[in-house]
Amino acid sequence: MRDSIIIVSKYDIWAESFRMWADKEMSLLSILTIAGVVVLLVFAVVLYEVRRSNKVRRELQDLAWKKFEYSAKRLKLNLGCMSILKAIAQDGDLQDPDSMLKSPHVFEIALEKYYQRKEIKTIPDEKLEEIRNLRKILGFLPLSKEIAYSSTRQFVSCEKCKVRIPEEGPETHKGMCDILRTEELNWSIARPDGPPVPLGTWISINFTRPGDAEYDFRAQVLRDSKGALELSHATELNRTQQRSFARADVSISVEIIQMNRDGVGDIFFGKIIDMSGGGFGMALPIKLIRGAELKLNFELPGHGRIDQLPVIVVRVAGAYNNDSSKTVHSVAINGDVPAIQEQIVHYVFEKQRQDSMLKNV
Repeated sequence: MRDSIIIVSKYDIWAESFRMWADKEMSLLSILTIAGVVVLLVFAVVLYEVRRSNKVRRELQDLAWKKFEYSAKRLKLNLGCMSILKAIAQDGDLQDPDSMLKSPHVFEIALEKYYQRKEIKTIPDEKLEEIRNLRKILGFLPLSKEIAYSSTRQFVSCEKCKVRIPEEGPETHKGMCDILRTEELNWSIARPDGPPVPLGTWISINFTRPGDAEYDFRAQVLRDSKGALELSHATELNRTQQRSFARADVSISVEIIQMNRDGVGDIFFGKIIDMSGGGFGMALPIKLIRGAELKLNFELPGHGRIDQLPVIVVRVAGAYNNDSSKTVHSVAINGDVPAIQEQIVHYVFEKQRQDSMLKNV
């Protein structure tokens, strides 16, 4: 009983103290002071985070440029080429400038932004010619058939395209035309028979690339003279036919998961001996059956890791290099994984280019 009275008494004292504090009036100056302190603290925290984020971003960007310079030296690019590439990467807002040296697609996207910001018509012809030659140095011209076109600037002369003039309405010209030349500012085709084509006319073009695909796009007539139509470049090319993938010999360790009806299975290791964007050749320690479904985990040298790639066995061959303990299997990618396929295609392209450079040494 005495303990209860003590507890109640202490509570009453505490409650009375709280009421007295709550009833005490605070001056406007005190309120503003507290609010100001809170605002300053918040501002200080935000400022710190912004500075920290900017520092991290700068450090990552410095590392990216060092990687770019290392790759450029491996390609034996001179200071002039490196200067042009740096300008293209900066105007193209590339976070990873090194990717421009490996991917024609990334190069064209960055270059298009560069031309837009610099206004291509104001760029001296000599510099445009240097950029054109830079494509050849990087191995982007002529473009390997394993890489899809992303710009008409990648076209070369002596190829053919089918045109319809104009793009809409009653046609005045139609037929196959030779590509006469391709430059950075424009490109031209042999003029089909028919009346003069007005400046600014939009035309429809179909270009078939053997071993690759069919491309449909539109271009604008810039000039009609001397048996040629001078055209604007296009960067929106609609690819309408699946291509065959080029293949390169490799030697990459791979972890294989053999799938069963429950979605899991045995895990074993093998080696990828050739590779394309559509599938692989593999040397495995066991002999699988045709139609077996697998998932692959492996490191793509210089292009990141690939995990859980679904494939299916399409062919089982003989022993690998006369080694009866290893059997050669051909597998095809079994799923909709365009990003991974593009990653593989870029690796194969670079591998072929490096192999070609070594042969020419």
